[in-house]
Amino acid sequence: MWTRLLVERASWTLIDQGVVSLGGFILNVQLARYLTGSDYGTFALFMGAVFIFRAVDFSLISYPLSVQLCATPRREHAALLGSTAAIAIALAGVLSVLMFAGTVLLGRGDIAYATTACFLSWQAQETTRRFLSADFRHRAAVWGDATSFLGQAAIIGVLASAGSLTLQSALYAISAMFLAGAAVHVSKLQFARPDFAAIVPMFRKFFELGKWSLLTYEVVLLRTQLFPWALAVFAGTAATASWQAALNIANLMNPIILGIGTVIPQAAAQARLSGGITGAWRAARGYVLFGLPPILVFSAFVLLAPHFALRLAYSADSPYLDMSLCVQILALAWAAEYVGEMIAKTLLGAELGGLAFLTNATGVVGAVVALPLIIPFGVLGACLALAIAILIRLIFAWLILSWLLAKETSPTAIRAEAQVPR
Repeated sequence: MWTRLLVERASWTLIDQGVVSLGGFILNVQLARYLTGSDYGTFALFMGAVFIFRAVDFSLISYPLSVQLCATPRREHAALLGSTAAIAIALAGVLSVLMFAGTVLLGRGDIAYATTACFLSWQAQETTRRFLSADFRHRAAVWGDATSFLGQAAIIGVLASAGSLTLQSALYAISAMFLAGAAVHVSKLQFARPDFAAIVPMFRKFFELGKWSLLTYEVVLLRTQLFPWALAVFAGTAATASWQAALNIANLMNPIILGIGTVIPQAAAQARLSGGITGAWRAARGYVLFGLPPILVFSAFVLLAPHFALRLAYSADSPYLDMSLCVQILALAWAAEYVGEMIAKTLLGAELGGLAFLTNATGVVGAVVALPLIIPFGVLGACLALAIAILIRLIFAWLILSWLLAKETSPTAIRAEAQVPR
C-alpha cells in the first residue's frame, strides 16, 4: 500500500512539474530565438530576481504550510488556507514594491510595470499551486499549471508570428497566463474567512519554522545567480544569454528535481513523527530512487550528443551551438544537484533546517572560491565553477546525512529510546 501511494504521488508530481518545465523550456527557447541577446539576457536576470523573491514566499508561506497541513485535521484545512492566503497577499505587496524599485534602480524603468505585474501574477499562481501540493494534490494542480505554462508558450508563439514580440509584451503576456492559471487553482481550493486575530501568532509560527528554509534557499539561489550576474558585469548581458541558453538544456531535468523535491518535505515530515530521521530518509529515499533513472538517462544523452541537443532546441543557425562543452558540464552537475537537493529537502522536512542551511552554505563557499574562473574562461568558467560548487554541496550533504543516521542508530541512542516510558 505504501509503495502504491509513493508511486501515485511521485507520478503525479512528475507529471505536474513536467508540464511546468515543458512550458518554461518552450518559452525560454522562443525568447532566445526571437529577442535580441541583450533583451534575453535581461529576461534571464529578471527570472533570477523572481526566484530570489519566490524563495521568500516559499520559505515563509508554502513550506511551513506543507508541514502544518499534514498535522491539521481536514475539517480545519479551509481555515488554515484562508489565514495563510491573507499572509501571502501581504507579503506579495511588500515584495512587489522591492521588485519595482529594483527594476528602476537597474536602469530599466521602461519595463518596471511589466516586471512587477509579471512577478505578482507569478506569485499568485505559484502560491495557490503550493496550496494544492502541500496536501499532495499534484493531480489537481496540473490543470492550472498547464493553463499558465503551456499557455505562455502558445501566446509567445503567437506574438512572435505576428512580429509583435518585445521584452515588454512578453512580460505582460506571461502575466496574463499566470493569472489564468491562478484562477484555475483557486477554483479547486476551499478557503474560510481569515481569522485576523490569529494571523500574527500564525505568522510568527510560520517564521520560526521557515527561517532556516529561507536562509537555505537564498544561499542556493545565491550560488546559481552569482554566475549570470557576474557574467553580465564582466562580459555583458550577451554572455548571460549564452549561459542561460546552455542552462536551458540542463533545466530539462527540472521536472524531476523540482517535482520530487516538492513531495519530499511533507513525506519526510510525516515519517519523522514515528521513525525519526531514519524514517524520514527511508520515506524520502523511495522518491529519490523513483526519479533517479530518468535523471541518469537524460544526463547520458546530453553527454553523448550535446550539439544535437542544442541544434534541436535553438535551430541549425543559432549562435548558441558552440555551447556543447558547457551543456555537458551542466548535465553532470545537475545529476549531482538532484541528489544533494533531495538530501536538503529531507533535512527541511525533518525540521533540521539549520543543517540544511549549512549544507547549502558550503555550495556558496565553493561558488565564491571558483568564481574567478569566469575571468579567463567566460561562460565555460561559469559552468565549471557551478559544477564545483554543486559537487562540494553534495559531498557535505551526504556526510551530514550519514552522521545523523549513524547517530540515531548507535547502540547508545537505541538504549536511550528503549528507556523512554510508553
